[in-house]
Amino acid sequence: MTLQVTIDCADPRRVVAFWAEALGYVPEPPPGGHRTWRDYWAATGVPAEELPEGAGDTPESVVDPTGRGPRIWFQQVPEGTLRED
Repeated sequence: MTLQVTIDCADPRRVVAFWAEALGYVPEPPPGGHRTWRDYWAATGVPAEELPEGAGDTPESVVDPTGRGPRIWFQQVPEGTLRED
């Protein structure tokens, strides 16, 4: 079974670096032959207007190098985070 965890965030680049280090994961490289995830998404037909500025320019997901843990994707969202103080 393949499992993915998706986490909404404002800045995927920052959280990818943190969680890769914390979990011993690695940033997920774009599929073969593509320089960036943005290039990959464009090649698969995702319209540019559907991608936030900077989306896919750097890895937005981390993967377990052993292949046992789930893929974690940090999805950039425009809304702020709710906090309860």
